[in-house]
Amino acid sequence: GFFMFLGIPRGFFYYDYISFAEELFRGTDVTLVPGMENSEDILSEGSRLTVDEACFPIKLFTGQVSRLSERCDKVLIPRIMKDCSGRWLCPKLMGLPELSVPVECSKKTAVTEPVYFNDRKKAEKAFRKLCSSLGIKRDTFEKNFERAYGMQKRVAEGMENIRPDASWRFIPQPPQEGEIILPNTSNVLLLGHCYNIYDKFSNCNIIEKLDNLAIGTVMESSISNARKEAAVRRLRLAKKPFWESFIRNVGTAVELKDEVDGIIYLSSFSCGPDAVIAEMVKKYSGDTPVMILKLDEHRGEAGLETRLEAFADLLDRRRYVC
Repeated sequence: GFFMFLGIPRGFFYYDYISFAEELFRGTDVTLVPGMENSEDILSEGSRLTVDEACFPIKLFTGQVSRLSERCDKVLIPRIMKDCSGRWLCPKLMGLPELSVPVECSKKTAVTEPVYFNDRKKAEKAFRKLCSSLGIKRDTFEKNFERAYGMQKRVAEGMENIRPDASWRFIPQPPQEGEIILPNTSNVLLLGHCYNIYDKFSNCNIIEKLDNLAIGTVMESSISNARKEAAVRRLRLAKKPFWESFIRNVGTAVELKDEVDGIIYLSSFSCGPDAVIAEMVKKYSGDTPVMILKLDEHRGEAGLETRLEAFADLLDRRRYVC
């Protein structure tokens, strides 16, 4: 058969959906090609090819699409409307093909129909059409989709861990000879969208910087979605939360605020949903210190390190006072 290389841009909800994509195309003539790790070059290319008003993640995603279109037969752009919970995602994800595909790459893209992961039939219909256009037989698609959709449900419910890059390390590597490793003196809850939390370029390698300050990190993915939803229900808000990211981040903050020394929220500059969510995290975190870090293309690492050091000092002082 005809072998096809299908690029998967390393941006937005790549970390949430990469396992789904692997199951969907397993055993077919389609070989997945994940985008390379983000870098200054990819950011520069994305900034050149998209509108100035685009947010930082859109610029990175556009750079990824451009690079992958040079190496692959097609580049997959999913138009995701809702995740498995049925709550809405950022509008930019719904318009991702229009926002992130440069004119010269448009013939290289494989864009899905609108995908509603909370409706199995609608999701199956959207991906069947995609797979048919890529030459995948219907019976192969149906078997693969059954496995892939089950995997995605488990990821959404927190029963399956988000699998990061092979190069990403959650657990510090063994110390080198002569190296002194200090035990963690504090633990912080690291919140934000997965594409800010798990992308080392976007967040200036914040987990390693915290590790160097002897601060351990707790992730939003460490508790189930059921616990997050229950925590938000206990707040008895006047209006039902609109964004899925509200449940994920505010729910986690409410549930874990008493189990950590501080909370750090990573937010993309000019992100509309984050403008509300970050304030709600601060409001419902009680006495636990919260720091909001804005991420953008200027990537001021020195300023970030200074703020992290000041936050570490604050946590130390609070622990000794308490």
